[in-house]
Amino acid sequence: MRWPLIAAKTRDETNDALCEITRAMLRDVRGRPSDELLRRAMRGWAFVVPRPELRQMPADVRLALRWVAGASRHLAVLMDPAVMRSLLTALRLNQDGAVAAAETQRHKHKVLVNAVRYAVEQRKLPADPLAPIKWTVAETVDQVDPRVVANLSQARSLLCAVSYVGGYRRAHGRRLVGLFAGMYYAGLRPAEAVGVSLPNCVLPAEGWGQVTVHRTLPQAGKRWTDTGRAPG
Repeated sequence: MRWPLIAAKTRDETNDALCEITRAMLRDVRGRPSDELLRRAMRGWAFVVPRPELRQMPADVRLALRWVAGASRHLAVLMDPAVMRSLLTALRLNQDGAVAAAETQRHKHKVLVNAVRYAVEQRKLPADPLAPIKWTVAETVDQVDPRVVANLSQARSLLCAVSYVGGYRRAHGRRLVGLFAGMYYAGLRPAEAVGVSLPNCVLPAEGWGQVTVHRTLPQAGKRWTDTGRAPG
């Protein structure tokens, strides 16, 4: 419905959310494929708008999607508040069972809301099953475990190590040093660090410098673009 209007990165995230919603709607019936195959089939084939060129679907993917079609519960069950609440609860969690980040929860909920509204618009549902249910983002733990965060000595060793990646002329190592240094010392997100160039930086000989973040460059695979090429 909204696919042509959203960016490649958002398409990737929407695809992931639709996979989680679908997985939560599956019944436990015979012949269930492995979780890895189910995810590959849905992520790579079920929820991707096909590009103009012809694609040959692998046999195992075809069989997995056929199983999904037979194991999926009917949309009408969403009118049961207990079923809808169980679906919302499933969307709070990551694949490993841990509570997802608040932003991840909000995005999955937004995708579900859009899907439900589209189903109502298409008269596949008689009313909005989300309307009577109160939903809030589950609290996540903000405390950082110091055992999983690099200390100053480890960070310096990391920057030294990555400087040797690739050949000198291609400057892979030097670019990686800038990327990880920006993330460690300036607290930049990866998409922000990639978008930083020298004119955005104030680098004094001593003391703290300054980085002006004016753009982000999130990376998304070529399957999420209209052209079939990686964005950039």
